[in-house]
Amino acid sequence: MNFLNKIVKNRKVLFNWLLKITIDVVLFNFATLFSVLLRFDFLLKKNYLHIDDPFGLIENIVFIFFELILGIPKQVWRYISEEELKELILLATFTKAVAGFFLYIFKGEMKWSRGAFLISYILLLLFLFVTRFLFKVITNKQDGAYGKSDNLKKKVLIVGAGDAGEKILREILSRPDLNYEVVGFLDDDTNKKAGRIHGIPILGEIARLPVVVNSNSVDTIIIAIPSAPKSVIRRIVSLSAKTNAEIKTLPGLWEIIDGRITLESVRNVKLEDLLPRAPIKTDMKLIKEYIKGKTVLVTGAGGSIGSEIVRQVVRFSPKTVLLLGRGENRIFRIEQEVVNGQKFFDEIPLICDIRNRKKLLKIFEKYRPDIVFHAAAHKHVPLMEKNPDEAVINNIFGTKNLLDASVKFGVQKFINISTDKAVNPVNIMGASKRVIEIMVQLYAKKHPEVVFTSVRFGNVLGSAGSVVEVFKKQIEETGILTVTDKRMKRYFMLIPEAVQLVLHAGALGKGGEIFVLKMGEQVNIYELALNYVKLSGLEIDRDVKIKIIGNRGGEKLYEELWSEREIVEPTENSFILRIRSNGKVMKDSYFFNEMDKLKLAAENLDFSNIREIFMEMIPEAKL
Repeated sequence: MNFLNKIVKNRKVLFNWLLKITIDVVLFNFATLFSVLLRFDFLLKKNYLHIDDPFGLIENIVFIFFELILGIPKQVWRYISEEELKELILLATFTKAVAGFFLYIFKGEMKWSRGAFLISYILLLLFLFVTRFLFKVITNKQDGAYGKSDNLKKKVLIVGAGDAGEKILREILSRPDLNYEVVGFLDDDTNKKAGRIHGIPILGEIARLPVVVNSNSVDTIIIAIPSAPKSVIRRIVSLSAKTNAEIKTLPGLWEIIDGRITLESVRNVKLEDLLPRAPIKTDMKLIKEYIKGKTVLVTGAGGSIGSEIVRQVVRFSPKTVLLLGRGENRIFRIEQEVVNGQKFFDEIPLICDIRNRKKLLKIFEKYRPDIVFHAAAHKHVPLMEKNPDEAVINNIFGTKNLLDASVKFGVQKFINISTDKAVNPVNIMGASKRVIEIMVQLYAKKHPEVVFTSVRFGNVLGSAGSVVEVFKKQIEETGILTVTDKRMKRYFMLIPEAVQLVLHAGALGKGGEIFVLKMGEQVNIYELALNYVKLSGLEIDRDVKIKIIGNRGGEKLYEELWSEREIVEPTENSFILRIRSNGKVMKDSYFFNEMDKLKLAAENLDFSNIREIFMEMIPEAKL
C-alpha cells in the first residue's frame, strides 16, 4: 500500500513539474513573440522571430536545461518569495547568455535584432514574475472563500536560522496541505540580523521570543538548533513559558548530517532535553566482563533504580538474577517485564525485607550471589525527618545485614547506592546514607576479599517520589505546584544514566571508593516547575499555579556532590569521578559503638538522641 501511495505521489509530482515547465516554455516563447512586435511597431517580422527554426529549438532546450538545473519546477507558486525571484532572474540571465552565444555563431546566416533580444529578456522576467504572483493572489483568495484563510493557519516561529531551520521552512513552504505559516526566525548570530530565508524574515535575537510570539499570535515554537548546548534549550523553554505557544524541538545533529530532517522529526521537548550536560558514556564490554555468568542480587529490585538495574543487568548474560524486595506487586511487575519483555528466564523473585537478618542469611546461603547491587532504602526526606527510627533500622541496619551476609557467603562485589544528600547532611535521610558510606568503607578495609563500593548521585528524573512525579500528581489533583524556595537548585540525571554509573562502578571499584557522576550545573527547581508546566501544554496562572511553601525541614538550597573533607580524582571514564577522604579514617571500635547507641535510640523512638548520635558520627552534619 505504501509503495502504491509513493507511485501515486510521484506521478502527481511529475505531472506538477511538467505543467510548470510547459507554462514557463509558453511564457518564454510569448516573450520572444512580443519582443519582436514591440521592436517593429507591432509588425510581425517573421525573419526576426526565430521560434520555429533551429535556433528557436536550441534556445528552448537551453531554457528547459537551466530550469531543471536551478530547480525551478520545485517552486511553490503560492509561496513565491524573494529567493524564488532570484532563481528566476538567474534562469532568464543564463538562458539569454547562452542563446546570445549561439546567435553570435549563426548571425551570418539569419537576421536578429539586439533590441528585440534585450526586450525578450525583460519580458521573460515580467511574464514569469506576474504569472506566479497572480497564482499566489488567486490561490489565497480561494482559500479565504473556503474558510482556509491565513488567519486560520497555524503560525510557527522557528528558533535557529541555520541549516536545520531552513530545511524545516522549506518543507513547510512545499506542503500547503499542512496549513502552517512561518512568521519568522530568531537567531543570536548578529551576521544574520534583518536577513531573510526564502523570503521569511529573521526577527531578531532569541531574547525577543516572548515579544515576537505575542505580537504575531504564534501557535508553535520550533527549536531548530540540534547542536545547541542544553543551557540554550533551557533558556528558550523558559522564555516560551511567558507565552501561550506550544514548543517543539528537533532531534540530534546526526540526523541533519544524514539529511533526514523533516517535519516528522519535530517532537515535543522533554525534560531530559534540559539537563545541563551530555548523557554519560560507559564501557559496555567492561561491564559485561564482570557480570556475564554470575549470580546477581538486586535489592529494592521493584523500585525505580533497582528495576532499571535489573533491566540493564540481564542484557549482560548473567547466570541468575535475584529480584529482592518487600513489595510483592513491584517485584511481580519487574519479573514479568524481564521474562515477557526481555525474554530472560533465569530470574528468581524474592519477597524479603532487608531488616529480616535471619531470612537474608538464608537467601545468601541458598543462592550464593557473586554480585550485590544494593538499591533498597527509605529515601523521602520529609518522611524520614518525622520517622528517623526507620532511617536507622531500615537504611543503616538493613545495609549492615547485607554487608555481613556478603562477607559470610563470599560475595565478590558489593555496590551500594548512595546520594548527594550524604554530603554535609542536613537531614536524617542524608545522615543515614553518609553513615552507610562510612560503614561500606570500613567493611572494605576489614574484608579486602570483597570489593565494597559506593556510588553517589543526585536526583533522578522519573523515579518514584522524584520532583517530576510530585509535580505530575499535584497538577492532576490540585493544579498547584509547591516549591520550597525560588532559589533552590538540584542536580538531576536520568534513571538509565544513574544505572550505567552503578554498573560501571562495579567494574572500576577496587574497594572502599565512592564514585560520583559529573552532573554539570544544578537546575533551579522553580525554573524546572515553570518548564514542566510549559512542556505539559499548560499555562501558569491559567491552568496551574506555583506556590512557595518554605523549607519543610532538612532541605538545602543547593546540593553538593563532595565535601571539603574529600579529594576528587578522575577515573578511566571521563564522566565518572572517584572520591576519597583526606582526613582520618574512623576507627572500627568507635563506629560500631556509636552504631549500638543508634540502634537502641531507634528502638526506643528517641528521635532527639538519634540526631545527637548522627552529629557525633558525622562532624560536618547539621541536623
